[in-house]
Amino acid sequence: MRYIDKRQLVRLVDLTDINNAKAEIAALPEAQRSNFIDSNGGRWSALKTQLWTLGNMKCWYSEAVMQRQEGHVEHYRPKKKPHGLNGEQHPGYWWRSFDWMNFRISHPTSNVRITDYLTGVVVGKGAYFPLREGCVRAQDEASERAEEPVLLDPAVRGDCRLLCFDTNDGKPIPTFTEDQNEWKNKRAVDSIAYYHLDEGTWNYLRKDLMDDVSRLCERLIEEADVAEPDLTRCDDLIDELIGYIDEHQPFTAACIQVIKEKGLLEVVT
Repeated sequence: MRYIDKRQLVRLVDLTDINNAKAEIAALPEAQRSNFIDSNGGRWSALKTQLWTLGNMKCWYSEAVMQRQEGHVEHYRPKKKPHGLNGEQHPGYWWRSFDWMNFRISHPTSNVRITDYLTGVVVGKGAYFPLREGCVRAQDEASERAEEPVLLDPAVRGDCRLLCFDTNDGKPIPTFTEDQNEWKNKRAVDSIAYYHLDEGTWNYLRKDLMDDVSRLCERLIEEADVAEPDLTRCDDLIDELIGYIDEHQPFTAACIQVIKEKGLLEVVT
């Protein structure tokens, strides 16, 4: 997961229509809101290309590269009743249904509820939006400030720091152990599951990339650690490393982690 500045969407597209839709649903009686959402999905779908572009043609959650037509315009806070409420009554975050600040672009593997083919576990975000135990779920935009979402948000810089990767197998893991910070650990663990970030193919791809980057880092260290280093060769290796962390490349957070662990992050950024 790599931070996405969603505020930049205003530079890519005219948001007049989606802003109008937000105002329109706010003016409707409660009984008409669900039908309005169902009938106007095309208004957020119209932003798919720009959200895909803003995310550098990748899923905002997983960093997997995807074709534009694959992407889902996903609502971080569910537009209708969230799943998993265990009897709690809540209409869903209808006031966010046409709020472009609530949109993320997601790979179907992260968004759709499916059974993982390797583990047999049901994964995917769907309409789930769990909160920290004891939190009161918001009933309007203002009361969202009191919520503590479990799921990490790629549009929040600090959330992206709560995930890292196992260099042995490419799997995403929490940055903090349960002993270090139980809440941050839980957020990462649950987000890995809900967003299906440890999907088998993605793990293998991350592992391969992390191995490639590690080898390049070692070569650069060796080239530089001589009495008279070949500066041209060092620059070529640095350029090659930069290619792995270009924002349009897949799984760059994992590659950045390796470069940082090798002590070379300042060299390539």
